[in-house]
Amino acid sequence: MSRVDDTTSRGPGSPLTADRARRASLEELRRHLTSAPSTYLEGAVRNPELTPDEMTLLLRNRFASPSLLARVGQDRQWTRYYEVKRGLVLHPRTPYPVARSLAGHLYWRDLAEAIEDARLHPALRRQAEQILKERVPEMSLGEQISLARRATGRLIAALRGSGDVRVLRALLGNPRLKEHDAEAVASGEESPGDVLGWMTRHPKWGNRRAVRLALVRNARTPVADALKLVAKLPRRELEQLATEEEAPKIVRVGAVRRLEPEA
Repeated sequence: MSRVDDTTSRGPGSPLTADRARRASLEELRRHLTSAPSTYLEGAVRNPELTPDEMTLLLRNRFASPSLLARVGQDRQWTRYYEVKRGLVLHPRTPYPVARSLAGHLYWRDLAEAIEDARLHPALRRQAEQILKERVPEMSLGEQISLARRATGRLIAALRGSGDVRVLRALLGNPRLKEHDAEAVASGEESPGDVLGWMTRHPKWGNRRAVRLALVRNARTPVADALKLVAKLPRRELEQLATEEEAPKIVRVGAVRRLEPEA
């Protein structure tokens, strides 16, 4: 009996089997790797024609099995390529020990993506956050500004002590920022006066009790902005402010005058 023609056996209608993937052309692999079943992927990784570009496509496939991903992650042939390491860390089915071992090699944007991906192992997301937190001092100003716009928990805490106006304004516009973080900026000894003055006029932060009290108590808040904020404080907060020794004298005087009965 003659051997079945290989081209026919791999025609458009034939099953996506491991054997088919093992012998497939690069063109066919590229066509199927992102959506093929796990059996096809098992054959694909044994295809001698497979390159890092095709492996990157495979790592986008949600059907990739944990065992396959573990084998790829332990193979130096593949993990010397950045996009492969990235694909493994960001794949939700990569076993945690494998992803953990590769996370430290990722650039900051990919670490930020890992932190935000709820499909990933919680411990991996925490690790990515810690790695990125440790890198903040080494990041360029532009990178810090970009990170401030999307930062989470511990990263917000690492950035809120920045003395740069652009970083802090980006951080204060971050939807993940909590009131206690804004209060920390408002009371910060290194917070620039330009940022503090801007916060007094901010439609959200300038109306939060804890934040506005921190702003009027901070000696770095521009006097004119602090007094405008004092003029808006309710009587209870004015009474509290008028007796606080740590508040700037001019602010205390302004509070006392606001409490005086009108003639």
